[in-house]
Amino acid sequence: MTLAAAFLLPGVAAIVLWLWRPPAPVSRRATIAVAALLVLLALRLLVLAGQGEIAVHGFGSWRPPYGVVFAVDRLSALFIALHAVLLLLSVVILRASAHGELALRRAHPLLMLATMGLVGAFATGDLFNLFVMFELVLVCSYVLLQVPGSGRSVAAALPVVVINLVASLLFLAGLGLLYGICGSLNLADLIAQFPSAPASLRRAALAMLVVAFGTKAALVPLCFWMPASYPTLCGPVAALFAGIMTKLGVYALLRILPLLRADALVLEILVWAGALSALLGVLAALSQYEMRRLLAFHSVSQVGYMVLGLGLASTAGIAGAIFFALHHSLVKSTLYFVADELERRNSSRDLRAMHPNALGSSLLAPCFGVAAFALAGLPPFSGFFGKLAVFRAGIEDERWVGLALLLLASVFTLASMLKIWHFAFHTRAGGASTTPRPGLAEPRGLLAAAGLVLAMSFAAGPVYRYAEAAAADLVDPAPYSEAVRAVAGHPLQEEGRP
Repeated sequence: MTLAAAFLLPGVAAIVLWLWRPPAPVSRRATIAVAALLVLLALRLLVLAGQGEIAVHGFGSWRPPYGVVFAVDRLSALFIALHAVLLLLSVVILRASAHGELALRRAHPLLMLATMGLVGAFATGDLFNLFVMFELVLVCSYVLLQVPGSGRSVAAALPVVVINLVASLLFLAGLGLLYGICGSLNLADLIAQFPSAPASLRRAALAMLVVAFGTKAALVPLCFWMPASYPTLCGPVAALFAGIMTKLGVYALLRILPLLRADALVLEILVWAGALSALLGVLAALSQYEMRRLLAFHSVSQVGYMVLGLGLASTAGIAGAIFFALHHSLVKSTLYFVADELERRNSSRDLRAMHPNALGSSLLAPCFGVAAFALAGLPPFSGFFGKLAVFRAGIEDERWVGLALLLLASVFTLASMLKIWHFAFHTRAGGASTTPRPGLAEPRGLLAAAGLVLAMSFAAGPVYRYAEAAAADLVDPAPYSEAVRAVAGHPLQEEGRP
């Protein structure tokens, strides 16, 4: 019941907000209330999953592989909870005084509908339903790109739509091939059927899925749509997208890991793609002077760490990838919240045009410092433990070249964070003096986001143990398959496939 409620609640809220069209303050309060309730539902699922329970809900009471089945294990529950928390922070920070009433009224129903798609994507036990949820989220993202209504947002939408349409076609083609060789797209059924399929067809299907998911995760060289689009989004919406949207592609790769483990070549490609993404992404970030564009290239780099850990396919590597995904989502959202405030207070997106005087008496600098140190991987912040987990897995697998590339990327990450600090926060001699704008205060959501980054840093041990348990579930998917297969079936299907 909790699972169905978490999926349906944001969809109902989206429909109500669209039909009702309330004033911006009412819309904001209603959206915050729905997001808060979703956090409670997600935490309930997280607690149950942490106890080893797999919540399964079969829509229409058809036995798998028929019908629609949702199954929430540790991995699914973690990503649902992560999105619920980031959604709540984003809708709290998205306010009429800063972003305009029209932006709120347009964004709220779209965010709710995208949330329905994300919860469905994280919970579904069927790859075709994953495709449907992907498309729902993408359609919402295309429209959210137009919420600012600027010429730049319209121009940025074209490459996003074209590239993601190509990725979706590859996704669909891969699903068609999988269905042809296995007779099912239900994950529990695929885990049993996939090893006996012809090796060449297995590799072709996996290659199409990996390219599709790699594009949606913004993995090098499939990443260039993201730095063009994220800077055009409304600030808090960009923070939510940076925190969770690219992780949808990473989650999809994690979810099909039991299939990927059947092909060593595909895993090897993922390891090298991850290492190159980590280095090339941060090098591109260093050349940027628009903060949000710089952070977008950083997302490309950080996804590389996750994909490299995932490609190792060991429990340690997968656990490092999961921990790193959680850390990066919180940190990158916090940095985007800071970037939004900096841009508004300086009336400029160019770091070179920013001045510390524009901040007045502000907590932006400490919030940025916490997130920047965490992103750079300095101890005792969460990024240090995330990188340590990935490095440990790489050492165990003797991936010395890949680890060298990650080490270089870490150095350049710190350099790019220092670059932002120098231009936005460091008092410099000369340059234009900017009078601080009166009446500006940090949104409570920003302080909460920085607090969550600190909380994860201090709770790194328990969080990593949870990630390790989730990784073990992926390495041994038998309990997941058994839980899905045990769902009550329709009488007409009792004599069909088990």
